[in-house]
Amino acid sequence: ANVMAGKRLQFANRLFSTVTGDNIRELRPGETAPIDKTDEEWFDELGEETFTILRAHGTEPPGSHEYNFNKKDGVYHCAGCNTPLFKSSDKYNSGTGWPSFFDSIPGAVVTKTDKSHFMVRTEILCASCHGHLGHVFPDGPKPTHLRHCCNGAALTFVPRTNSSN
Repeated sequence: ANVMAGKRLQFANRLFSTVTGDNIRELRPGETAPIDKTDEEWFDELGEETFTILRAHGTEPPGSHEYNFNKKDGVYHCAGCNTPLFKSSDKYNSGTGWPSFFDSIPGAVVTKTDKSHFMVRTEILCASCHGHLGHVFPDGPKPTHLRHCCNGAALTFVPRTNSSN
């Protein structure tokens, strides 16, 4: 009986994603991004692939981006505006094929309900430019139990240097 109840809960979480956490903040209705540019400006700066993901809410194929396999120490930034988003110490191998993090840098991401593709998920956006990063799910490891599943093309990686201790 407990196994069936657990399976029902997992199914409900996929249908009605309500992700909460210390660093999770829902985008307010009508809230605009602090960094605001036209689509043409974004496209010129980002190029087609990154624009499609960050601004048109696209998704790269799983396992296709080098950041999925990156094990270096540093910080992942938004590819659109360079805002620091995730620490490499919070990255883990989720087995999904996309870079995954169990936490974000406080205040760096906001969330929005995503009802595309016949399901309800929680989309994660850069808090500074509202660029689409991916989705967050309540099935990650301790301590947060969150999985920020990101498109590698939405990120840039800044390695830690000895002088940045």
